[in-house]
Amino acid sequence: MSARAASLLRKADELLSGAAGAEAPGERFRLSYLAALRGAGAVVAAAELRASQRPRRRPATRNAWVMMMRADDAFAGWADFFADRSATRAAVEAGASRAVDAGDASMFYDEVGRFLHDVENYLSAESGTGTRM
Repeated sequence: MSARAASLLRKADELLSGAAGAEAPGERFRLSYLAALRGAGAVVAAAELRASQRPRRRPATRNAWVMMMRADDAFAGWADFFADRSATRAAVEAGASRAVDAGDASMFYDEVGRFLHDVENYLSAESGTGTRM
């Protein structure tokens, strides 16, 4: 496993832990979304390591969800899920206090936890280990 992928997954875990303690639904959603972005980065970093034998070219997009889906199509469903919530993240970051309620923020937090678990399994399979980082 690449050190970059492992570092991104650790950062994702830290952000999700921060989301768990956030009282405001918008902040919980925002931190969870940032954790998901780091998870997507870990998938992309692992895929780049696999593809290191091929010549590198600049990606056509910088959209994390598109890059993750291109890195491994097994994450296409997750990419769609998170892309569908990008507008909510933008609204939260713009200060829209009613962009997300407590129930939606908690559901999203739970889904991000499942996603990060899938990322961890993916990275473990890539490295041939079954241990947690």
